[in-house]
Amino acid sequence: MYTKIAPITINTEKKANGAAKIFIADPAPSQEQLAGKLFILIEVEAKKSDANKIIDFVISDINTNYYQNDKLLLREKIEALKIENIFETVLVKTNKNLIDFLSNERIALSPRSINATIGIIFNSELHFSNIGTNQALLLYKEDSDSSYKMINVEKSEDTKEIGGDNLSFKKLFSSIISGEMPSKSYFLFANEALAEYLFNQELIEIITKLAPLGAAEQIKNTLVKINSYIPFLGLIIKNNINGDEAENITQYRQTEASQIISNSRNEQPSLDLKSTEEKTAQILAPSGGVNTKKVSNFCARALRALNPFRLIGRLFKKIFRRDSSLANISTTTLDRTALSSETPRSSKRGRKILIFILILALVLFLANMVYQRTKVMKTEERQENKSYEDYISQKINQAESYRLYEDKKSTKEILTELQTYLDNIPTEKKDKIEGYQEWLNKFEELMSWAQNITKVEQLKVAADFSDLASPESIMLVDGKIFGADSSKKTIYRISLKDNLNSVISSDQIKSNLKYPALGPNGLIYYLGEGQIITLNTKDEKISANKMVITEGQDIIDLDNYNGKLYALDKAKNQLYRYSLTNDEYPQGEARLKTKLEAADVNSFAIDNTGTQSDIYFLKASGEVKKFYDGSEKTFTLDIIEPKFSNPTIIKVLNDIYILDPANKRLAVFNKNGKAIKQYQSDQLNDLKDFSINEKDKKAYLLAGNVVYELPL
Repeated sequence: MYTKIAPITINTEKKANGAAKIFIADPAPSQEQLAGKLFILIEVEAKKSDANKIIDFVISDINTNYYQNDKLLLREKIEALKIENIFETVLVKTNKNLIDFLSNERIALSPRSINATIGIIFNSELHFSNIGTNQALLLYKEDSDSSYKMINVEKSEDTKEIGGDNLSFKKLFSSIISGEMPSKSYFLFANEALAEYLFNQELIEIITKLAPLGAAEQIKNTLVKINSYIPFLGLIIKNNINGDEAENITQYRQTEASQIISNSRNEQPSLDLKSTEEKTAQILAPSGGVNTKKVSNFCARALRALNPFRLIGRLFKKIFRRDSSLANISTTTLDRTALSSETPRSSKRGRKILIFILILALVLFLANMVYQRTKVMKTEERQENKSYEDYISQKINQAESYRLYEDKKSTKEILTELQTYLDNIPTEKKDKIEGYQEWLNKFEELMSWAQNITKVEQLKVAADFSDLASPESIMLVDGKIFGADSSKKTIYRISLKDNLNSVISSDQIKSNLKYPALGPNGLIYYLGEGQIITLNTKDEKISANKMVITEGQDIIDLDNYNGKLYALDKAKNQLYRYSLTNDEYPQGEARLKTKLEAADVNSFAIDNTGTQSDIYFLKASGEVKKFYDGSEKTFTLDIIEPKFSNPTIIKVLNDIYILDPANKRLAVFNKNGKAIKQYQSDQLNDLKDFSINEKDKKAYLLAGNVVYELPL
């Protein structure tokens, strides 16, 4: 086993108002190897029966949710699926289940009435989350010769109010502290009372000098003597990855334990521990960072191990040194004859071999330097990619947590932050991040949910004008699609029921068939050049009537209300009403009392569904202006993402519909301006027009020469 664990529970049964408990899971060996060991330290201040119910529920729920989690079986296949990710998902589910439990049981629990620590020990890793006043104390050494130090790594939650009308309860465990326990280090999870009654140095002496079970027994004996009424809870965890030692509780009677402590006060511990400075930094630091100190130390050790200069010096010395026998000749007796007889002949072949060895050593040294440098660079690259993966994973998991609580605002904030991060990742790095495309798909899915976007992969073709014409507008009337082609001065009809089509034309059509407006009795009005063309959809006959347009007018859109036509004059910033008189539409009557800046207005629509004929003007920015009885009224449309990019058409029925061709989107709002839904599809290229059938909850969108059916 990598870790040893021992609980401390004293006087918990004497707690008058509330209950406290320590739970340590006992999974099967195969389960523990795959998922680790779950532990819970929980204390609830409430009516005793209610407190016990809450504690039992939390323990049962999280134990079941964790060890029976389907994602555990996928860990061996999906490397990016980590214990802390699964643990966080389980905590989120338990949060929600606890809220439902409290509501169903009608238990009122104060936000300050629960102190709990829930964690997972997996090999030498520790993942835990905390709420309330519990403390998480780490005992570690900075180096092998120093004494133990104690720090509190606990991070209680900044809780948020969630729950029902009569439930004021905090959101539990919204963040997790994760890291690897330093070798031969200790963790002490304790309630506030235990940490207050024993001094830090006293805890260090007991925990580090005794095995966990013995330390737990000694702490119990000490606290019982101090106070026999206050409940104490604690959990000792020892990282024993580099060694194993027997633990027999009978070896640690109080007198013997006290003697061991007193005898060892003046002695340095003989534990063979690695330096825990970097381990402590690692467990407290955010995941994914590059440990530059570790990389630099590795390079230094490699250079020291492969010292080329010493090898080169020895080779040079061997090549050019004189023979040792020559060095022993006395200089007083040295003459030419002696020198000649004592000096060995130089071997050219030997020198060539030595020079070859020298060159080979230099080549190998340079190759090794290149190899080591490449290795370091790859290590740094892996660490950098890992930091990208961890950050993306963390943000995606946070967004999924908010989604579970239907919190679209917080989800959008997290994803917006992640979007900025993704945009700053160099393009060449993205392909090297493991699972990047999967993360990106998940990001888009969550963003679509937060923004009320429904992405439709495959739209049904309702009508296809490709072989007939290139319509620029459509109108749905009685199950038939009417498409107008100004270039051919023709209107085409396709039946949705039997797909039969017909061609409707007239010599009275001079040129354009713009801005179709649906009137009473199935009449469709089109704006031509100085005329209004009217199509009777019942008998499919066309008539044309002159329209008086004064000099300088720029009519950009039509609509019909109570049998009268309304036209927007962009040049004069005015809306005119036209009535058919003696087979013509004389000069229009101005209807706006409040000035409208119509220079950037793309479309307008009149609400025909009620008694109040509100008029909505759509601007290129996506802003909508609302008028009634000629005066502007206060109206604000929700800001949606992605933002509007020159939307072209607005239509008003029971809801407000806006066509946004640049984003291949149809956006839907209620009449208070609140966003309801966004529909997007990659098939919606060259969006021109749309028509709505609210009764059947369908929209028909003209993209190119094809009309697609969109379920609403």
